Amino acid sequence: YPRGYYGLASGGLGFALPGAVGIALAQPGRPVAALVGDGSAMYGIQALWTAAHHELPITYVIANNRGYRIIKERLVSFRKTDRFTGMDIRQPDIDFVALGASFGLQATRVTEASTLAPVLRAAFASGRTNLIDVRVADGFER
Repeated sequence: YPRGYYGLASGGLGFALPGAVGIALAQPGRPVAALVGDGSAMYGIQALWTAAHHELPITYVIANNRGYRIIKERLVSFRKTDRFTGMDIRQPDIDFVALGASFGLQATRVTEASTLAPVLRAAFASGRTNLIDVRVADGFER
């Protein structure tokens, strides 16, 4: 596809979910994949309802590390601090599978890398709005 990738150069927390809706509406019938972190997803979570309501063929893949890792990295880099207030999304964890289902999406959690490919294939084949909650390690070291 021409124009096969849409993204931002930087500073785009919250763009992916509603951006995917716009792309799907502008190009009817074209499957769309949106890759987004869990923190960024929460900036525009209502886009999930919009996608389901309009029956858009979007597969949302949420890399769920239960935190705002990119902001932590920037704080360490720019401010030389490892004190993070409000950067962890825990207690309670957000259940993106339940949240996606509540908006009318097919939603699945992936915890093993070996199961990601078949889950993605099934999501794209469905032609529906899907959410895949991919649990990833925080990976952040102070």
